Amino acid sequence: MGIMLDQTASEPFDLQSTRPAGFWIRVVAYIIDFLILLVFGVGAMFLKSVGGYIALMIPVILYKPVLEGLLGGTAGKLAIGLRVINAEGHKIGLAGGFVRAGLFILPIIPSMLLQVKMIQAGISPFDPVAAKQFQQSNELLYIVYYGLSLLLLVSCIVVAFTKRKRGLHDMIADSYVINLSKGGSANEG
Repeated sequence: MGIMLDQTASEPFDLQSTRPAGFWIRVVAYIIDFLILLVFGVGAMFLKSVGGYIALMIPVILYKPVLEGLLGGTAGKLAIGLRVINAEGHKIGLAGGFVRAGLFILPIIPSMLLQVKMIQAGISPFDPVAAKQFQQSNELLYIVYYGLSLLLLVSCIVVAFTKRKRGLHDMIADSYVINLSKGGSANEG
């Protein structure tokens, strides 16, 4: 597959002649991105310093909005020939990247708050009894986290059912994910 560089950075894509990236190809891109970010997530589980944890999470938060805004896709999207563009066929820019990534970033906030509280309390995520007690005493934050995660899941599932394969996050940011590869069907997943 590889990265497709069919057009120069300044030449916009004609949205009407592009092929939308379907649900399943976007899942593949997401898996690639997940594997890249997994390193940070695993590392965060072992940190006992709030400052270290926050420093480790900054790249996780910035990954999607910065790469999609400035490069036109995350590493996963770029690797398989997908691009994120606006209605005029250009990259969405940094502000557009943050708007589009908002639904992805929202669940990270309560998750980070929970992790910081665990670090401050000296609770290990590997201690099931302490973790269960912590979860019960922070039930509201967990409900917020699960609710925001559900909203994100719905946003992604919507991709499979819209004509241009747009999720709620695409609609909010007025962005489109296109497939630059020559094979496959425009109606794929």
